[in-house]
Amino acid sequence: MTMNTDSTPVIKNDDAVKKVAYGIYYLNLAGIFMPMLLVVGVIFAYVFENDAQLILKSHYQYLIRTFWLALLYFCISALLLFVLVGFILLPVCVIWWLIRVIRGLKALMRNEAIQNPKTWLF
Repeated sequence: MTMNTDSTPVIKNDDAVKKVAYGIYYLNLAGIFMPMLLVVGVIFAYVFENDAQLILKSHYQYLIRTFWLALLYFCISALLLFVLVGFILLPVCVIWWLIRVIRGLKALMRNEAIQNPKTWLF
């Protein structure tokens, strides 16, 4: 929410907030090649989460949760590289992450909320 010149609150256009959600999903996909884009995406998600209505808020929560869970899963997998289990878990983490991002993007395209944005799986 922003303030107008006469100090009245103005609600931001929901289409603009939706376009930001699309942008964050695309940043997540581009994060395969440039992981720093994932950090940029989660920062945008935190910034725009409060401006979003209920459907888009679930997407922002889902994106934020996906970032932190992916970080956790990748760190665990990296630690387990020393016992060779990590070589199996790292590709599983990438597939898990891609499924979450694509599933969320498809739901956004259908104008649907994420049913359970706080899930640990898909």
